[in-house]
Amino acid sequence: MKEGPPKPAPDGQRVSGDNNKVKSSINIPQKALPIHDSPINRDRAAMDFAKGMSHELRTPLNVIIGICQFLERDRKTPLSPMHRDAVDRMERNARSLLESINHLLEHLRSRQLH
Repeated sequence: MKEGPPKPAPDGQRVSGDNNKVKSSINIPQKALPIHDSPINRDRAAMDFAKGMSHELRTPLNVIIGICQFLERDRKTPLSPMHRDAVDRMERNARSLLESINHLLEHLRSRQLH
């Protein structure tokens, strides 16, 4: 059976044909949500955006950190010094970015409480 063009799924993801394969795991809204000019609504929209983006960034960063730790601890195939330096750098940079995301969320939360 020939698959038709991609069509939107109920959750906004793209699927193709009869077997409903998911093409993307990122949910992209079809149209912008209205944001009123009140500061409370703008702050709430900014916080919602930051929460969503932080989740989208934190998940792969935690995976990168976990893989780096696995590579460093694997006794069957130890890393060469060059590869160990690269893996150390990847883990250090991933942790730094994760810390920056956490600081941004803390700042937004404290701003929302005031």
